[in-house]
Amino acid sequence: MSSADSTQGDLHRVGALSVDGLADPVLAVDQDGVLHYANDTASEVLGWDAVDLIGTSVLELVHPDDVNLAFAALQTVVAKSVGDLIALRIRTGHGTWRYLELRGVYHSPAPEDPLSGLIMIVARDVTDRHRLEFDQGDTEVLRAVMANMHGMVVLADRSGLVRTVNGAVTRILGHDPELVRGRSILDYLHLDDRDQVLDAAQSLGPQESITLDARVMRLDGDPIVCEFTVNNLLDDPVVNSYVISAQIATALADARERAEFLALHDGRTGLLNRDGFMRAATAMMQSGGGLGILIVDIVHFRSVNELYGEPVGDAVLSAVADRIDQIRWPDLITARFGGDEFVLAVRGASAGTVEMLRERVRRDVARSVVIDGQEVNFDIRTALAFEPKPQVLDALLVTASNDLMSAKRFADPDSGAISVDAINQRRRQVDHLRHALNAGEIQPFFQPICTSDGDITAVEALVRWVHPLRGILGAGEILPLAQMAGLAEAVDDCVLDQALQFAVALADLGRGDIEVHVNIDPKVIARPAFGATFLDRCHRRGAEPSQLVVEITETDLLSPGAASLANMQKLRFAGIHVSIDDFGTGYSSLAHLLELPVDGVKIDRRFIAGIDVDPAATNLTTAIIGLSESLKLSCVAEGVEQPYQRDRLVELGCRAYQGWLYSAAIASTEVLTMLESGLNLGPVDQASQRTPL
Repeated sequence: MSSADSTQGDLHRVGALSVDGLADPVLAVDQDGVLHYANDTASEVLGWDAVDLIGTSVLELVHPDDVNLAFAALQTVVAKSVGDLIALRIRTGHGTWRYLELRGVYHSPAPEDPLSGLIMIVARDVTDRHRLEFDQGDTEVLRAVMANMHGMVVLADRSGLVRTVNGAVTRILGHDPELVRGRSILDYLHLDDRDQVLDAAQSLGPQESITLDARVMRLDGDPIVCEFTVNNLLDDPVVNSYVISAQIATALADARERAEFLALHDGRTGLLNRDGFMRAATAMMQSGGGLGILIVDIVHFRSVNELYGEPVGDAVLSAVADRIDQIRWPDLITARFGGDEFVLAVRGASAGTVEMLRERVRRDVARSVVIDGQEVNFDIRTALAFEPKPQVLDALLVTASNDLMSAKRFADPDSGAISVDAINQRRRQVDHLRHALNAGEIQPFFQPICTSDGDITAVEALVRWVHPLRGILGAGEILPLAQMAGLAEAVDDCVLDQALQFAVALADLGRGDIEVHVNIDPKVIARPAFGATFLDRCHRRGAEPSQLVVEITETDLLSPGAASLANMQKLRFAGIHVSIDDFGTGYSSLAHLLELPVDGVKIDRRFIAGIDVDPAATNLTTAIIGLSESLKLSCVAEGVEQPYQRDRLVELGCRAYQGWLYSAAIASTEVLTMLESGLNLGPVDQASQRTPL
C-alpha cells in the first residue's frame, strides 16, 4: 500500500463522518500539492474519481494561469493559522473549468495524527456566482472598458459568428457594430487571408492562443494589415467564445524589420554576425568564382581590457569594426564573429587578391585609438585562405583559423604585450579590491524606479566601491578587476546579500511594496541548484520573495538552457518576479518575449536615447510597450535623462521610469531617509550626481 493510500485510510477512519457528507469539496494535500484525501463532494463537483487522483499533484488540475498563485499559497499556508481565501480555476473530468474558492489549514507535525504535516483545503464552487457577477455586476464596467480600448476586440462563437465587438472596430475600420454582430468574422478579412485565419483558429485547443498577421477590410474597401491574437476560450464557463484582439501592425512591422536586422548583425559593431556572414558568403560562393577568407584579430586584446577596462576595450573593438567597414573593395563581406575576431570574405581570381586585401587591412586598421584623451596602441594579426573553386565554406574558414593559430603559436611573446609596470599596477589594484571586499567598501547603491510623477515604486541594486581616497567608483572600475582576479562571483554575492538586507529594511519601514531589483549573472542562473540556493538565501536574510525582481540581460537569454528556464520558473513559483534587462538588443526580441517565463522587461537605454531621434528606436520602443501591456508584463524605461523622453514615454503608455532625470544611484541610507520624509522625485537635473553604471 502506498503512503497516500495509507493516509487516505487513516483520514477516513478519523474524519470521514465529519467531512464526507459536507456540501463543499474537502481535500488533504501535502506542501507539494500531492493529494492524500478527497471527500465525495469533491469527486462530484470536479467529475474525477478521487481514488484515481490519490498520490498525484492537484497542481496538474489548476489552470495554467493560476498555477503560480496555487503554488505560492501551498508554500505560505504552513506559516499561518488559516490560509488566505484564494480563487482558482480547476479542470474537471469533463474537460471544462470550474471556479473554486479555497482556504487551507495546515496541521503541524504531531505523533499519531493522520493529518500531521498535511494541508486541509475546504473549497466552494462559485462558477455560477462568477457568471452571475459577470452578467449583473460588471457588465457596464466591462462595456466601458471595451469601448475605450485602443485595440480591436471581437468575441466570436464556435462557428465564427461575431457575438460582440468593441468601439475600436468602428473607430479603426468604420463598420457599424450593430451590422457586424451575427456575421462571420471571415467576412471582414481579405479574401486571400481567410483560409489562414480559419485554419489557425480551428487548430487551437482549449485555452490555447496564436498570433498572426492578416488584412482586415475597412468600410471603404481598403485593406489594412493587423496583428491578430486568437484565444480559444470556448470551454471557459463565463467567456465561452473565441477572443480575438487586433491592432494595426505598422509599428510592429518596423520592429520586426529591426529584429531581423539584429538577427544577422552584431549588436555592438553593426557588422554582420556569424549567421549573417555565413548566409552572405555562401551566396557569394554559389554564384561562382574564387573565394578568399581573411581573419583579423587584435593582438593581446585581453591585456587591453585588463589594463584599461572593458569600456576602452569596447571602444577599440568599435574602432576596428569602423575601419574594416570603411574599406572599399569590390565584392567584400565583413563580419564580427565574436570577441576580437573579425572575418572578411572577398571574391577573387587568385590568392593575390586576398594578399592585397590583407595589406590594405594592416595599413588602415592597425592604428592607435585616442579615447578620452588617452592614446591606446594595439596591433592586429591576420590569417587567410583561398580556393579558386570553393565547395564548402566551412573548409575555407577552418583553413584560415588554422593559419591564425599557427601565427599565434610562433609569435614573439613580447610583441604587443603590456609593460611589467602596468601589470604590477593592475595587481595592486586587484589587491585593493580584495581588501575592499573584506572591509565592506563594496556596496550596492540603489537607483529609484518611479512613476512619471516621481513616486518611487522600486529600486535597482547597482555595485559601487566606496573608495577611501577616490570616492564612489562605478561598475566600470570594479567589474573588469573582479573578472580578471576571479572575484566576480564574490562581488555579486556581496551586493546580493546587502540588497536582500535592504529589502528587509524597506519592509520594516512599512514600504514592502517597493520592489528591489537585482542583477544575476547568466552563468550563475544556469546552474541547476541556483533556484533553491537563491530562495534559501532569501529565507536566511528574511527577505520576502514577492518583493524581489531578478534581472537577466536579454542577450544572455537568446538560447537559455533547460536549467536556466527551470530556475526562472522556480523563482516565479516562489513569488519572485523575473525581468529581462536591456530588452530590444537581442535578435527577434519581440517574438522571444512570447517564449520566456518572465514577468517584465526593461527597455534598453539606447532605444530611450533614440526616442524621436532614431525612427527605428522609437518604433521598437512603441512596440515593446504595446506588447508588454498586451501580455500583462511590467515595462521599465531605463536611461531616462531628458524631459522630452519622459513625455514621449507617457504618451506611449509607459508606467515606470529609471534614469538621471529622476535620480542617480544613491546609498541605501539616502533612499530610506527619502522614503521616511515622503520626498517625491519630481524630475530634476541630476547631472551633478551622475556615477557610471
